[in-house]
Formats: sequence, structure tokens, C-alpha cells
Amino acid sequence: MLYRKYRPKNFGEVIGQDIIIKILKNFLKNEAQIPQGYLFTGQRGTGKTTTARIFAKALNCSDFKDEPCDKCNICELINKGHFLDLVEIDGASNNSVDDIRNLKEHIGFKPMQGKYKIFIIDEAHMLSLSAFNAFLKTLEEPPRGVIFVMATTEPEKIPATILSRVQRFDFRRATVKDIVKTLKQIAENEKIKIDDLALYLIAEESHGSFRDAEVIFEKLALYENNSGKITEELVEEFLGKLSNGKILEFLDLVFEKNIEKSLDFIREIYHQGFDIIIFNRSIVRFLRELLILKIHPNWKAQLERVYPEEILEKMINIAGKISIENLKKSLKTFYEADNLLKREPPILTLPIEMAIVELTV
Repeated sequence: MLYRKYRPKNFGEVIGQDIIIKILKNFLKNEAQIPQGYLFTGQRGTGKTTTARIFAKALNCSDFKDEPCDKCNICELINKGHFLDLVEIDGASNNSVDDIRNLKEHIGFKPMQGKYKIFIIDEAHMLSLSAFNAFLKTLEEPPRGVIFVMATTEPEKIPATILSRVQRFDFRRATVKDIVKTLKQIAENEKIKIDDLALYLIAEESHGSFRDAEVIFEKLALYENNSGKITEELVEEFLGKLSNGKILEFLDLVFEKNIEKSLDFIREIYHQGFDIIIFNRSIVRFLRELLILKIHPNWKAQLERVYPEEILEKMINIAGKISIENLKKSLKTFYEADNLLKREPPILTLPIEMAIVELTV
């Protein structure tokens, strides 16, 4: 799978977590002061487990110089998943007191192949309270040469007694631009043709997760063989989600008070199977962006981090034509439509059609 093939193998390949990486590297410069307990938090696909593996490799590398060498025997064993002193535990399926007791027995043995024995506990929030209590004593006084890295998407479920005994690092979501850049590099390496706008649509759908973006990209790459290229239209069809360009096209119709074409647009996308609720929320998102763009002189710089140049130009053009009052009214009207959609109306398109009538008649 592509996300496994292109998983970072050294610190330099981890994108968007510069501060965390720098701190971990500083720990490695003074082995006598290396903390033995860590908590990596953040949404899925942000690199928590991957960074933990790289950290484990750096701790045991025979020739570590700012980065694991990836050439020594230990680095090769870790890359292949054959290093006996790196133990990965799924907290969701190993969450009982007995599981922790088994872990504590394992901890008692000295490292067999490297300097450190590293335990990565994924989905750590799934451990039971009694399991956490059983683990606490070990975390307070860990044996020499043992490192614990817990990874979680829900840090609020980790007991305070555990939090106070670990180094916590919060991994941030990947930006749209970072994901687009990564996917573009993968596409070049794999000789896969894809439109830039298609890349942005995939990146938005992944909600800051590199892994989710790469999984979507791989599925599309398997599908597109006949046409020879992944297009924005193909991504729309696959995700069941309209592109940003189409949403702006719809808003243009509404602002021009073209009620017939606006209603036809809604009917067409509904019959094509696009999710009406997601569509309406995309409208609300764009109206918010347009309103802030109108009143905030520096907002363009923020939008440049999210949207391609082609879409940004369309947004600036629309914002330039529409008054602040009109944008406020439109945002309020479609926001109210979103609340109506949550109540499952008898005709799903009705709240959006009412919004169109409100704004165009």
C-alpha cells in the first residue's frame, strides 16, 4: 500500500511536526537525560506512531548522527519490522490488567539486540482504568534501558496520574498544502497523472490526515487506468462531493439572482447522488470565507494556505462584487438551511431551495 511504502523513515521526512522533532533530537544528544515515558497525541494519520518508530530507531542506531543511518543492522531490522526490542501494542485489544501484567513481565528482560527496549502503545486511551493503575508503578520507576511511547487520538481519556509522568507532544493536523505536496511527489514517483485541483479535493477530504489522503489517492489510482489521468471530476464522483469550483459556480448563480439555474443546479446534483448536507455545509464554509475576505485585509494570506490559486482568484472576484450585507444575509440563510437539514425534512432539497428563493426573489 502507498501509505506504507511512503511512510517516513527518518525525522527529516516527517512533515509539519518541526518543533516535536527538534525536541526529540535534543533528547537524543544527551542519553543520560532521555525521558523514559512519552505521550503522542493528535488525530489519526498525523504521524504519531511513525515518529515513535523513528525515535526507536534513533535510540538504537549504531551510527546515529542527527538522523538514523538506515544502513546499520538495527536500522534495517526496524525498517523490516524484525527488531525484537521494539514492541508495538494495540491498546484497544490489550487493555486489561492481565495484559499489563504480561507487559510488565516482558519489561523485566534486558534488550536483546539494541541499547533500548521500546514499547509503543497505540490507542492508549482504550486501556481500562485498572490497567492504567497497574501500569502506573512501572511508569513511575521504569527499568533502565526501557522507553514507553503511548499514542492516542483522545488524550482527555488518559488519567491525570499518567499525564503527569510522561512527556506530552501534540501532533498537529497536516495542512492542505502539505498534503498536496506529498501526494504530488508520490504521483511523480509512481508515474500517476493527476490534476492539481483533484489533489486539493483529496487533501480537503482527508481532514489533515496524510494516511487518509494516501489511501484515497491509491484507490483513485487503481480506478483511473482507462482515462490515464485522475481528474477533478473523477474525484468528485468517487467522494460524492462537489469541487470548490462547482460550489463557487452555484454561489455566483445565487448572487446573480438566477433562480431557475440555481434550482436546476440543486436538482441536478441531487439526482447525481451528491450529499446535499455536505454540499450545504460547503456553501456555508465558502460564504464565511468570502465574508471574512471582504472585511479582513490580511485574510487572503490565510486562504493561500488552503486553496489553489485558481479557486482563490474566483473567491476574490465574487467577494469584490457582493456587499457585506448581502454576504451576511446569505451566510445566515444557508446556516439556517443546515439546521433544517438536520431535522430530516420530507423533501431533502427543500431547505436549500427555500434559501435560494429567499435570496433571489
